Amino acid sequence: MKAVELLPELYLFSAFLLFLATLLSFYFFGVYANLFSSDRFYIPGFCRLSNNDCTSIVDTKYGRIFGISNALAGTIFLFSQTIVLVCTYLNLISNHYAFFMSLVSVSLGAYLIYGLIKLKVKCNVCITVHAINMIVFSMQLMNIS
Repeated sequence: MKAVELLPELYLFSAFLLFLATLLSFYFFGVYANLFSSDRFYIPGFCRLSNNDCTSIVDTKYGRIFGISNALAGTIFLFSQTIVLVCTYLNLISNHYAFFMSLVSVSLGAYLIYGLIKLKVKCNVCITVHAINMIVFSMQLMNIS
């Protein structure tokens, strides 16, 4: 049975979604690192951070990977994943790279969601980024051959 081929435009749509996730991760990191305030006009209200809940998770064992905050690591990784999807769209690289990166994202995301549940923190930015990762992974899963 042949794998369902994604329309090339869906790679660009996935890249766009991941770029939004990158911006949300950077916003999270910026608020945590006091680079800017949490009430940025361009952040939808449901994604605005409150300094008391969301950023409090950064200093827990669920908030860091390899010694740096998940928000910073996520910003770098998601931006890299965006570039990989654009390169896949341009047929510069195999779609297997995009699939592998999506697999890493959702695997790590499962652990991070567990951390949110365990810490009883409802972070809309985190949930939105994880939802985007699941959508992109689902699209990649349909296309891997």
